[in-house]
Amino acid sequence: MQTMELVDIEDVYPYEENDVRMNPRDVDDPACREYIAQLAEQFRHNRLNPGQPRVRPILYRDGGIYQIVDGECRYEAMKLAGTRKFYADVFDDLADAELARQEAAKAMVETDAKRALTAEELSRGVQTMLALDVPEEEAAASARVGADVVRRARRASREVGDAAYDMTLDRLCAIAEFEGDEAAVAELRDCLARDWRGVYGRLRARREREEAVAGMVEKARAAGVEVVGSTPEGFVACRTFGQYQAAGIDAYLAGEHAGKAVATGYGLTFLEPAAGGADDEEARCRAQEKADFYAAWDGAERARDAWVGERAADLSGMRETARFLAARAAEGREAARFSERTGVAVQATPCLLAVAVGYEGLQVPNQFAAWSAVDEGDREYLYAAAAEDFAGLLAAMEADGYEPCDEERSVAAVCREVAGEGDGDE
Repeated sequence: MQTMELVDIEDVYPYEENDVRMNPRDVDDPACREYIAQLAEQFRHNRLNPGQPRVRPILYRDGGIYQIVDGECRYEAMKLAGTRKFYADVFDDLADAELARQEAAKAMVETDAKRALTAEELSRGVQTMLALDVPEEEAAASARVGADVVRRARRASREVGDAAYDMTLDRLCAIAEFEGDEAAVAELRDCLARDWRGVYGRLRARREREEAVAGMVEKARAAGVEVVGSTPEGFVACRTFGQYQAAGIDAYLAGEHAGKAVATGYGLTFLEPAAGGADDEEARCRAQEKADFYAAWDGAERARDAWVGERAADLSGMRETARFLAARAAEGREAARFSERTGVAVQATPCLLAVAVGYEGLQVPNQFAAWSAVDEGDREYLYAAAAEDFAGLLAAMEADGYEPCDEERSVAAVCREVAGEGDGDE
């Protein structure tokens, strides 16, 4: 049975049962305390019932006390305002209280009348609904997210246990992608909240690379190519197809080749007979390293394109990179000519157009220049402008969470030295 009653605030307590809190909000969080203070001020101006909320809290009568089903922030605000008694909707029946608890959990995330939930609070609200056996479709509708998001959040919660409570829905969805991979799940579970996107990007890139290599190996074997574990005597690396070159393997298989290949962490390397049939282990290793580097460098360039492309619509996800690229755009020839002709200084304000112009105007070392500088110590082809651009770009992207590959890191280190030498010359 449901009744409206005037209750004493001293008899009211937050609802907890089996370690499940009804309210997903953290009432001790500074932002929530500020919100509670704002509510308290609003309640003081309630002319009909001074010191009380206009929307009645929902309570469950448990013997001689009341437990809060919905309205914990209002309860905290009333305490702050000095309210001693307030009107509430009270339930006596446990089944009705459970139903009210479900409806309150849905209301917590679906109403715009309350303070907007943080991403963490929204996630807790969804998890609370799932713990209370609210159907996934209803939970999704209340949270205004797709049903697939709720399903993945449920699966991830099973994987990480109590740690899920402080995770956002998008982090839980990322964990669900690696369901069954204990090592990957552990990395995403144990990393800091600010780092999980970078960890997820690295894990996803590794998985996609492994899947691409496996697909190429399957195609090569179907075409009669012998895929071996290491380069055999009398052969050297000819060409490596990395993750982003996988589409070109069909044409290569249709032509003439030696019929042998090596699967590596970078991709699939096709082999050719060594010159004169000589067996030079050092030459084999060097050829393989070069082929791998070329494939990795090409893959890194495409990975950077994809990373920027994913964030271009919302520059808040790449703040440092956007600033760097906007500055490069403002320093470009077109901007300089505009300033000369009009007398107007071009401001380096980040926007999509500035990012696009800055990104396309960058000079980045090509495969040959990068390999020569890093492996052979030959910096003749690594121009100062390209070195400065690449070092600056990678530093900005790393600050925004980009996870560079080893080849990018090693090239960036050389680029910083070259850029420094150029500054010294000036």
